[in-house]
Amino acid sequence: MHPKPRHRVLDVILRINPLVLATGRTNYQVVFQESSQKFAQRFWLPVYGALQIRIMQTLSLKRAAAVAGHPSSLKLNKRLARISILILSFTLSVALFAWTKQHDRHAQRSWLSGLLHRAKYGGQRETPFYPHDTTTSFSPVSFSADQVENLSTKDMCASFPHYLIREHIQPVLKMGHGENRDMINAQLNSVSACFHPDELLIFSDLPETLPNGHQAVDILRNLPQRYRMINDTPEAQPEPDFAAYEAMYDLFRAGNLTAENNPTMKNKRTGWRLDKYKFLAQVERAWTERKNKDWYFFYESDTFVSWDNVFRFLSTLDPNKALYMGSPSPGRRDPKTDEETWFANGGPGYVLSRGAMRVLFEKRPSSRETGVWTEEPFLLKYINVVRTDPCGDAILGWVLWLVGIRLSGFFPSFNTYALHSLPYTQRLWCQSFLTMHKLSPKEMVRLWRWEYGNRKLGRPLMYADLFENFFLPEIEEADARNNWDNTNWDRLARGSDVYVNSVEECREACEKKTSCLQYHWNGKQARKCVLMPFVTLGRAKDPETVVKKEGGEERFVYTSGWIKPRIKSWAKEHPCAIPDWLSPSTERHY
Repeated sequence: MHPKPRHRVLDVILRINPLVLATGRTNYQVVFQESSQKFAQRFWLPVYGALQIRIMQTLSLKRAAAVAGHPSSLKLNKRLARISILILSFTLSVALFAWTKQHDRHAQRSWLSGLLHRAKYGGQRETPFYPHDTTTSFSPVSFSADQVENLSTKDMCASFPHYLIREHIQPVLKMGHGENRDMINAQLNSVSACFHPDELLIFSDLPETLPNGHQAVDILRNLPQRYRMINDTPEAQPEPDFAAYEAMYDLFRAGNLTAENNPTMKNKRTGWRLDKYKFLAQVERAWTERKNKDWYFFYESDTFVSWDNVFRFLSTLDPNKALYMGSPSPGRRDPKTDEETWFANGGPGYVLSRGAMRVLFEKRPSSRETGVWTEEPFLLKYINVVRTDPCGDAILGWVLWLVGIRLSGFFPSFNTYALHSLPYTQRLWCQSFLTMHKLSPKEMVRLWRWEYGNRKLGRPLMYADLFENFFLPEIEEADARNNWDNTNWDRLARGSDVYVNSVEECREACEKKTSCLQYHWNGKQARKCVLMPFVTLGRAKDPETVVKKEGGEERFVYTSGWIKPRIKSWAKEHPCAIPDWLSPSTERHY
């Protein structure tokens, strides 16, 4: 009697059958999860079943022929081989289809999001926004309201994704010793609270130890000597800005520096003038100390940063491209090309990619024979730019322009507004916010804690979320507020003026104008009523008397009001189905 034939490949194929797939015993269940059940029932299951029946019939005939010594056994072997190859090919095809479905899921969602965006913007392929599916890197994603209220900063920071900082993103905080200490402390106990001391670079105009073990580096101390002179002539006088700095430094070293004798605190303009020297120096130092990070994120002590939104935003971009990103401000006009240039406003922060840093610092020419540099060091190469421009952010923008790097404008994601002055319109609605500027210490801490309790897995936090949580609750108590100013202008949604005799008449004028969402009245003497097609919270402002240029005085009072039913209706009519990630543009600015 002949031994029972062994077909190992066939045994494996037979185990991959519809019953096994349906009961979840193999990874091929993904085939049925990714496909419609009807298609599986009408095609895959019958094909598998028919092939298995054919195999079993062939095996039975082959065994019978083998026992009888019939010559048809060879033909049956060939038939069995063909069926086995067919089943194996079919199985591999199904597996490939399942794998493709699994890996194309993101692309399909992006494609669908693209269709929705083009529908939203009139079918245009090029829109002011682009769709992206992003996810948070924080774990847990968020905390409950009770937890946020009671958790310590340390407990909240346990969710922070430090691996992104270690491997990819370098945060750089710029400050000044003479700045408001409450603001610096609020920054280090909220936005910058989760960074370990070796993760965050802090550059200032004096060395000092800060809360949470952070060390501020005096970025001005080692600037070349030529920076301390007004020009390079033998008769050059000392630069007045650095004379004030040296006086402050001497007092600091002697242990006698106080708020009363600090030159940068006695005269705020002195500190502001010193600030311009920090920009190029901190960019160079950040690259030298933390070379080849994907991104370098620069911000200031009164800058709020939503790190979750920043991480999402940067994940959509290629760090090897020479990218310079922020909120656009108009800069110099290039005399060679007669082009208007743009720079990133320093207050809302800005980002430089690894590609941009390499252009700045790794293309310095040298002698082919001796290896000696044939160009001045970075800080000396642009010293005349620093001397002739009062603004450090404009200096950096012009230097980047000179090396061929143009600003990618991302306003309002990089936002020059503070939380209380956000003008909610359609351009500040479904967009994510990355930064805000000029927040008060209290606002910064409050907003930071709120973010930890409201973060989402599948989408960034948007301006519409701020509206729901920081604007609407504030206006629920009253339709109007005395000694309150809500007139923060939106450049693309300007208000209009009418002149009336009372705040009641001002409100009536707003109600009659269908586009008016809020109003502001300046009192009986000025009589000016401002009607606004956007909504902003504003802040307290006491009455004041202003001396007029043409002589005399004018008394201003500040009364602000909101048409709440109309505002709520507008918000309901503008749902955010998907977030609008901005395309870069310098036409969209503050």
